[in-house]
Amino acid sequence: MTTTDAENLRPRGALVRWTGWFGIVNAALFALVGTRYLFAFGWPESGIAILYVGLAFVAQFALLGYLPLMILLGPLAVALPRKAVVMTVGVVLASAGLTLLLVDTNVFAQYRYHVSRLTMEIFEPSTWLFTGFMFLMLLAFQSMLAGNVWKRLRSGGLPRGGRLALLLVLAWFGAQGIHIWADATAYSPVTSFTRYLPLYFPMKAKRRLAKLGWIDPEAVEQQRLLRGAGASGSGQLLYPINELQCTGAAPTPNILVILVDALRPDHVNSQLTPRIAAFAAQGQHFRNHYSGGNSSRMGIFSMFYGLPSTYWQAFYDLQRPPVLMDQLQERDYEIAAFSAVGFTSPAQIDRTVFAAVDPSRRYSAVRDQDRNGEITEAWAGWFNGRADPEKPFFSFLYYDPGKSPASEGVEIQAATEVEQRHESYRRGISAVDNEVATVLDTLAGANTDRQTLVILASDHGYEFDELGLGYIGHGSNYGPWQLRSVLVMDWPGREPHAFDHRSAHQDLPGTLMSELFGCSNPVADYSSGGKLFDGESWEWIMAGSYSSSAIVEPDKIIVTYPGGLIELLDADYRPTSDVKLDPRRIEEAMLEMRRFYQ
Repeated sequence: MTTTDAENLRPRGALVRWTGWFGIVNAALFALVGTRYLFAFGWPESGIAILYVGLAFVAQFALLGYLPLMILLGPLAVALPRKAVVMTVGVVLASAGLTLLLVDTNVFAQYRYHVSRLTMEIFEPSTWLFTGFMFLMLLAFQSMLAGNVWKRLRSGGLPRGGRLALLLVLAWFGAQGIHIWADATAYSPVTSFTRYLPLYFPMKAKRRLAKLGWIDPEAVEQQRLLRGAGASGSGQLLYPINELQCTGAAPTPNILVILVDALRPDHVNSQLTPRIAAFAAQGQHFRNHYSGGNSSRMGIFSMFYGLPSTYWQAFYDLQRPPVLMDQLQERDYEIAAFSAVGFTSPAQIDRTVFAAVDPSRRYSAVRDQDRNGEITEAWAGWFNGRADPEKPFFSFLYYDPGKSPASEGVEIQAATEVEQRHESYRRGISAVDNEVATVLDTLAGANTDRQTLVILASDHGYEFDELGLGYIGHGSNYGPWQLRSVLVMDWPGREPHAFDHRSAHQDLPGTLMSELFGCSNPVADYSSGGKLFDGESWEWIMAGSYSSSAIVEPDKIIVTYPGGLIELLDADYRPTSDVKLDPRRIEEAMLEMRRFYQ
């Protein structure tokens, strides 16, 4: 056997050890490059936040630099223990990973979001040329590094690394533990760091800790309000872009928002929902309306903020309420909110929309049954018992058809699961229609001179396999059945009218801020939408779910997933070669996802 052959057939253990140390060295390189994220984040404002940032930073880049190499090269070293093969693959992988990280730091420094396939679609040729040059340079560097690590290993200059591995594991557990505590207690100096690290998904356990009795949710909310919602780390956001100039004439009307979870526009009719249908006929009915999300969380976010769902994490971490709620509080509106499903998960509007509202002004249903009836009763008690009936109020009612006795625990005879689910859904929304009727009748019977703007909407749609792809429910695709939603208003002083242009939840904040509160700023200062009554159809909107998001156009949909994967779909939600990426449209979307960051 020649000397070269003997060297190529090194024992498996040596190659596995080399893989481990090569990964550790690359983790250090990843961390060195990743310091740009720390500069973007700034210096944390407390000792616990400094500790968390340090632990999370070290642990995340140890994972990014070490784990992929170990997962891919470890089995290769065992199955094919040839030094040349293992090292070549390792060098290529490490070079590619470090190149991608360098590109990501540049993108994040400029746009405040991480690189994805969609981002790459708008790269200039010079960017690709520079990326290729960096990759070649890193190939040469990683080749030398790989050889150096091997020589150190052969000479016995590298220890087994057990202690270092233990320290990194402890750093990971420490960071996760601090984040679990910070998320549960709404400590934004810690949680606001999440979006700064690439592929970082820290753990949460707020509900579990509350069930165990380790935290008191009410005490947490009081402490959070004392700290000031949106105060910590607010320098990360540029929201609004310019100071608002609002001089709405007094008296402004009361505002009542009735939100019905997953109410489909085509199910608003005289048979299923007679009271809602009558209300739509007498008000301003937007019949071609879309939500900014296929889930409650993103649908409500788009409705109150008018922003792409990609901003949700930042606003949640910083607990920044929308400018609409700022205006209500500045004008001394009495705010009261009632929800059949609560304000926490999944919508988590306790730390977004109602982040600055005292928890005592938020009522969550607690009954095991008929939670919708419970919040109607609670609302009526609040409405009739107000100390000053002439003081303007903002009231929010959130109904869930699935929490109605008519749809819970009732055996439904149907041939298929789809028909079963559909019948249960119809019964649920019919029951909610009765609750809406009670609220509207109570409002109509009030003895007050102040008029009330009533907004009735759904957070998103609901699908019963209309696409023929097996989807039932919501939160699973960006087709029209899950995005089409209800929006009806009874605006004091406006004639009843049916609007057929393509409108969206993103248009609501601009409409209220400009026409109700007299804000002279361009809507673009605080929203991505327009104004509902302008009658202009959107060319594209951003829609989101819990992890993915999409650019939705009338004839095509571009879906982006975690990790940068994208899917090009036609209007029927099928992949097709006819759908092409439009760099101009992608650039517009990227800019909209960047504008409200510092």
